[in-house]
Amino acid sequence: MKREEYDILIGREAAHWGAVAREGDNPQIWDDEKLFEIFFGREYRHLLRRVEEHGPRVLELGCGNGGTALALAERGLHVTGIDLSPDRVDAAVNEARRRGLAERTVFLVGDLNLMPLPASSFECVVAHDALHHILELGNLLDRVRGALVPGGRLIVMDFVGMGTLRRMVAAAMFALLPTYRSYRSKWSLRRRIVQFLTPERRKRESFTEGSGKFLHAESPFEEISGPSIRAAIESRFRIGEFFTFCPFWYYLAPKLRLPGSWRYPVARTLHALDRAMTRIRPRAGAHIFVTASND
Repeated sequence: MKREEYDILIGREAAHWGAVAREGDNPQIWDDEKLFEIFFGREYRHLLRRVEEHGPRVLELGCGNGGTALALAERGLHVTGIDLSPDRVDAAVNEARRRGLAERTVFLVGDLNLMPLPASSFECVVAHDALHHILELGNLLDRVRGALVPGGRLIVMDFVGMGTLRRMVAAAMFALLPTYRSYRSKWSLRRRIVQFLTPERRKRESFTEGSGKFLHAESPFEEISGPSIRAAIESRFRIGEFFTFCPFWYYLAPKLRLPGSWRYPVARTLHALDRAMTRIRPRAGAHIFVTASND
């Protein structure tokens, strides 16, 4: 891909995340704190504890509005956050000032596919739902390895995707079950099924070819990395902890239109099904948790 084509796509990615807001007819798991707690709360708290153990100087990749960075700063850590979106970085800076955490936080705008990282500057690097947006994943992890002090830790909690069969079932259930999006609106999205079902390898080929045919319309770097994340980490770091979680139902839970009193009991039931799936197949989760060291 030519540099000018890359710049157009990365600009579109930045604009998408800068403008992202809650969609009334397409809610996401992070739009609802209770749903997030049901499906991800235990793992997210584990992430914060692991980073706290390995601070005090922390680099967060893809910090967004600063939620994780500020939670870590409240625990006494010094956090540098990097994000592609200037709007999100501005929001993080303003929130840090409002909460009296400006002295413990630094937020920078940068493209993690390309930007250099300071050598031997951090005891811990954390990536929460960031790496699946990175095209130059191996290159980034090489820079992360160099940015860590000897014996430093990389801690990752990220989405690595569902297999094709699970994606097909998820798409069918989204189409058939009552959701916040109307059936007519869902029918208008039928052309997006190709992108939804396209595997990581084919999306990467779209970048190489410059076609963009199989990329997400608004967020072209969405899921550009996925199943390859674990292997990329393993080839550069020593894995200390690894597990998967939330293989399926987390995707549909926020989208289902249910009576108010049903919403959270149904979500807890669906999460129990997710946990049962990972007990049967421990590597089946759509999300991974990794703690790794550079020694």
